[in-house]
Amino acid sequence: MICSLGDSLEEIVDAVRHKRIRLERVPFTLASLPYTKPYYLIERNVTDKLHNRSEAYFYEVLFSAVSRAFLDAGLDRTEIRDMNVFFGSTSMDVPVFEGSHRKSSSTVSGIFLRSSYGYGKIAGAIVERFGIRGNCYSFATACTSSANALLYAAAMIEEGLIERALVVGYDLFNNLGFYGFEALKSIAETDYRPFDRTRDGLILGEACGAVILEGKRRKTGDFMHLGGANLCDTYSVTSHDEEGFAVAETMNRALRQAGILPGDICAVKAHATGTENNDRTECAAMRVTFGCEMPPVTCLKPFIGHTVGACGVNELILFTESVKTGFVPSTPGFREVDDKLNLTPLTENMEAGEGIFMLNYFGFGGNCTTLIISNKGDRE
Repeated sequence: MICSLGDSLEEIVDAVRHKRIRLERVPFTLASLPYTKPYYLIERNVTDKLHNRSEAYFYEVLFSAVSRAFLDAGLDRTEIRDMNVFFGSTSMDVPVFEGSHRKSSSTVSGIFLRSSYGYGKIAGAIVERFGIRGNCYSFATACTSSANALLYAAAMIEEGLIERALVVGYDLFNNLGFYGFEALKSIAETDYRPFDRTRDGLILGEACGAVILEGKRRKTGDFMHLGGANLCDTYSVTSHDEEGFAVAETMNRALRQAGILPGDICAVKAHATGTENNDRTECAAMRVTFGCEMPPVTCLKPFIGHTVGACGVNELILFTESVKTGFVPSTPGFREVDDKLNLTPLTENMEAGEGIFMLNYFGFGGNCTTLIISNKGDRE
């Protein structure tokens, strides 16, 4: 995983354990607006500065994350060759074409026409770079993109259609997203405060995460996918029904598919964007699903930002790697309970061992995805 917290799992998990975040402010240079907004940027060295980025940089970040995932999984050359690739993103390669546009006389319409050559381009680049012969699947379902990539990859393995999968979630800074969320007045002014009474929006971030899925554990402590669900809430193009019924149904379908009860969940990783509608909807849905027995809830976006379509994979990595080292992360930034939500996420790290966990993701267009994962030794 490569994100604003660093580019090694040890560095990232240590930052999460000690509530360290790295938040920058980005100016609206294209429109000459006289202010900045916070953003979680990847800044490993000077070449990571926004004005220095290029197509080569885009693919260097991607290939670095993927190669380290292969190394961490202990895959040999044959296993890599027979891999299937599942890629999820909101922006796809829009950052590449925006960078090219800055260095050429292309029109704005021209750049997006060229960026529409094919959603499979990035997954295809992974296949070519690593000599993979399996199939490629690309997902663009807004903020659930890489969560759905995980869900479908796991389902195909469980059905015996494939043996293993590389699942990647990747979104880099792009002006289209940055200006778009600002136009919606969705970006917070200073810090990220999901579920807090004084929350004032989301803060975007960039990250690239890669995980390997296969049909059995290789190491003690590896997580298993027990079940999941995807459902579309047709209430609105940009929001969800605030009663939370569609979101709750997604959670309940995931629980049924996993063959467990709500009370079996040890903790919930909430989607928790920090926007008014999303937080209200998600809290309502959790009350419908869990009733009075609400499990501990954590929000990870204050650590790395809302990485939009990449959040499925990156928040999975952030959560599972933290649990592997013995804790469920807290929620930095939370200070005041919102009486309308009546939910207090973890404000201190919670000790964690073996258990079953729920991960939630919800996106524009009403797309809802829930994953159920476990590191319990008796689930094979």
